[in-house]
Amino acid sequence: MKLQAEDQSRIEAAVAAAETRTSAEFALVLAQVADGYEAWPALWAALLALLAGGAVSLLHPALDATHVFGAQVAVLVVAGLLLHLPGVRPLLAPPSLRHEEAAKLARLQFAAIVQRRTAERIGVLLFVSLAEHHVEILVDRAIGERIPEQAWRTVIDGFTAQIREGRLADGFVEATERCADLLEKEFPLRPGDRDELPNRVTFI
Repeated sequence: MKLQAEDQSRIEAAVAAAETRTSAEFALVLAQVADGYEAWPALWAALLALLAGGAVSLLHPALDATHVFGAQVAVLVVAGLLLHLPGVRPLLAPPSLRHEEAAKLARLQFAAIVQRRTAERIGVLLFVSLAEHHVEILVDRAIGERIPEQAWRTVIDGFTAQIREGRLADGFVEATERCADLLEKEFPLRPGDRDELPNRVTFI
């Protein structure tokens, strides 16, 4: 799933429009995957090879150990190659680990591009990691003190649903607008407000 040039323009326009309603600053990050998950293909390939050896021994008990071992090696090599494909590797890891890796990356990005980057500590990060279908909204200290974390849950749920439907750009646009709805009440636009964070999506 990728953003086309027109999608990026729509998203930047949505961020610019949101920042005419609130003094809060938005940053958007899109990651293809939160981690390489390099160890999981080898683990699954080894497990499949063991199972294949057991199956061959049960179905063909007359075969000698050399043939069983050969079958295991063949399964290990083929499975290792197939499971190592980038789109497959994240699926091999437990959901809890995928969530943990995506959340970790979101916090690293928040620290790198949002935290303490605005004069009033009013930055908002909309973070998406596609492979994990993970959406997170992280906010600066001043926002967190006035808007509870649970208030963002509906926005996150809606955004996640749109990603699953393949509507990534729509998700960014609508999530930005809904965040602005929450923010403009507590952080209305002030005279002389300046743009402190870039409106474009950061790709990692």
